[in-house]
Amino acid sequence: MLSNMIIMITTARESRKKLITCLSFTLWMSGLVGCAYRLTNLHTASPNNIKTIHVEAVYDTSLEAVPHEQLWDELQRAFATNGQIRLAPAKTADALLRAHVIRTQTVKAGERKTLTTNRRTREPDIFAGQKAPPGPGQLRDLSTADDYYVKTGWTSIVKIELWDLTTRKLLLQRDYPMSGEVLANRGDLPAQIHHLRHEESFAASFKTAARGVAEKVVTDLLVR
Repeated sequence: MLSNMIIMITTARESRKKLITCLSFTLWMSGLVGCAYRLTNLHTASPNNIKTIHVEAVYDTSLEAVPHEQLWDELQRAFATNGQIRLAPAKTADALLRAHVIRTQTVKAGERKTLTTNRRTREPDIFAGQKAPPGPGQLRDLSTADDYYVKTGWTSIVKIELWDLTTRKLLLQRDYPMSGEVLANRGDLPAQIHHLRHEESFAASFKTAARGVAEKVVTDLLVR
């Protein structure tokens, strides 16, 4: 009788161990399946099976002068780096990408700097018995004035459109924000140098923002 009870207890323990092992294996497999699902949930695919694209020159109807050619350059660079959709001339491309800078605003802060030049003050009387107009060296420089602020923030909105050149259908239309900050005044230098640095700083800021937008455009087109 005692031996039967020992056998029954041993059998129950072994059954319990097998059950725990089976449950552990099932949970482990479920975890693998779940992980595989999450990793393959996103994939890349070109819209309408587009293989080639032409990036049109950037339109700019904003009221501020911005180096929009840098956006055109960064869009092409982003597609070339990705490689899934190749760049091509408009006459052979499957699709056309159009970028339009529709609004740009600046927020100026810090000290205002004014650049004024008026080096020569002599202005000859052109019609005082002279047979010919005076040479450039005789004329007074025109007074030119420009201003900038030590720190300038800027924002732009770029509308991106993707057109299928075979079906003539609009495949994507989306607005992308761009923004940056310009810091110009550095050190005790002539005002002209500060102004040039302001322009260079703005171009560098715009280029950085344009690169981010271009990469986002490529991702939005390809990731499904």
